[in-house]
Amino acid sequence: MQIEEVILSTNSISRTKQFYARTLELPLVKETGDAVSFQAGISLLTFKLTEIKKPFYHFAFNVTNNKFSDSFDWVNSKLDILPVETGLPIAVYTDWNAQSFYFHDNNCNILEFMVRFDLPYYSADPFSVNDIREICEVGIVSDNVPGTASKLQSEFGLPYFSRSKPTETFTVLGDDHGLLIITKTGRGWVPTHRPAQIFPLTVIADGKTITSGSVEA
Repeated sequence: MQIEEVILSTNSISRTKQFYARTLELPLVKETGDAVSFQAGISLLTFKLTEIKKPFYHFAFNVTNNKFSDSFDWVNSKLDILPVETGLPIAVYTDWNAQSFYFHDNNCNILEFMVRFDLPYYSADPFSVNDIREICEVGIVSDNVPGTASKLQSEFGLPYFSRSKPTETFTVLGDDHGLLIITKTGRGWVPTHRPAQIFPLTVIADGKTITSGSVEA
C-alpha cells in the first residue's frame, strides 16, 4: 500500500510550518491561511487548522536503510529522542525486520523514523531529507478495532499485515511501504504510552480516501 497523502489537524499552522520546514527540512509544497502541505518522499503531509483542543497522532516515515544511524544523529542534533521501554533510544522489531526511533513534533504528535530491511532503499550519498522515502505508517484510533479492520479490508481491499497478528486492541493493515495501525481508544501509543484518542484524519492511499469518520464500524 502506498500512502499518497495524510491530512491531520493542528492548532497552529505557523508553528507547524516552522517545525516541518525548518527542523525536519521537508519541502513546503502548498500553504494557505488554514492549511500547509509538505513533501515527505513520495508522500504528502498536510495539516489543517482546527479549533479542537490539542489533537495528536502517530505516524512514521520509512528512511533509507543504510542511513539509519545518520538519520538518528541528524534528528538527535535537533530534537530529543524518546526512549523506548528498554530505556534505549532505538526500538528493534525483529518480526518486522525493522528498527526505528521516535520523537515529538511541535504538536506533540509521535513521529517515527523507521528502516525496513526488506525494502530496497539504499543511497551512497550523504544523509539528507531525500532519505525520507515515504510516510509508511498512520495510526487510526477506534472503539472497535476488529470491526474497523474488517470494514477497511472489505471496502478498500486492504490486507492484514503478514508480520502482525490481529488482536482485539491492535491490528495492522497494509505492507512494508504503507501501514494503517489500528489501535483501541485509550491504548497507549509506543513509546510514551499516551492514551490514543480519535481526531479528524484523512489518509489517501492507492487512490482511495479513508477518513476517520468513515472507518468506524
